[in-house]
Formats: sequence, C-alpha cells, structure tokens
Amino acid sequence: MSTTYLMTSTLNGFVAGPNHELDWLYDLPPGDRDFTTFLDGVGAVAMGASTYEAILRDADLLQHPERWHQAHGDRPVWVFTHRSDLPKVPGANLRFATDVAAEHPAMVQAAGAKDVFVAGGGGLAAAFAEAGVLDRIVIGITPVLLAGGKALFPADARLRLTEVERKGQVVFVSYQVL
Repeated sequence: MSTTYLMTSTLNGFVAGPNHELDWLYDLPPGDRDFTTFLDGVGAVAMGASTYEAILRDADLLQHPERWHQAHGDRPVWVFTHRSDLPKVPGANLRFATDVAAEHPAMVQAAGAKDVFVAGGGGLAAAFAEAGVLDRIVIGITPVLLAGGKALFPADARLRLTEVERKGQVVFVSYQVL
C-alpha cells in the first residue's frame, strides 16, 4: 500500500491551463488517458478543491451524479479545501477536509490493502510530500505544450526513477519519493 500522486501533465509541466482548463487532456484519445488498471488498486482518493470543481464542471456531476459513481463507486474521496461553499455530489462517499497530516491515517485505514491516490492538484501533492506521507509520483507526460497554467508539483522533492511505460501518446514515468 502506498500514497501515490498520479497526474497527467503537458510536456512542459502543466496539469491544467491558467483557468483550470483541461481541454488539452480531453483531446487525447480515451485509451491514452485510461486509468482503470491503476484505479482498481485504489482504496481512497484525495483531491484539491480546484480539481474537484473542474470535474464537477466538466462531467456535469451535479446534474449527472451517476458519472461520479461510475468513476468512484463507493470509494471514499477526500476534497482538501478551506472553503465551505463547495457542493457535494449527491450520494457520493465524500469528505471535505483541510489538514493532510490529520486526515492521512483515516485515508490509509479507509483504503485497506489498496493505495491512497492523490488525484490533484500539484499543491495538494506537495502538501502530502511536506507531511512526509507521499510515497510515489507517477506522471503521464502528454505530447502537449501550454504557454502557461497550473504547475505539476510546486515544491522541491528528491525522487528515484522506478519505471517508464508508454501508453499510446502518453509516457508514464514513476518515481519513488525519497
């Protein structure tokens, strides 16, 4: 079991455009961004408020909560935010939280023998690293360049390369966090 930050990135290190746009990602062939195998090994998910809002918007989840359940089932998801105005997807196993270090033990317990998946964004992944609970980073590098946007990982980290895999037009690079 590990706590893993998996994120798809542009070649120049952005995970979203300047206004959290993900259209560049949706332009990739669906098979190149299929994370089904990875998600089968995930027992709990963490995401930041911007990521949560982007998927709410892009998948129209408040009108179609079944789309959330297709992706997550009953898997618990923690949304890390300091805001109290975020809507909850109806029927989702969802928790709003502020403190990574305080919540991580509950996430590990909820995950059981599976992984904790830090889904985004980069600031949240950095908070997991700073709390000393991030074990692995997996980056799906796409053949896309953006002029600006949200950084993949806005902090210092020392890593050890553990694996490289190609899936269509995306190269997945896995690192152990040292």
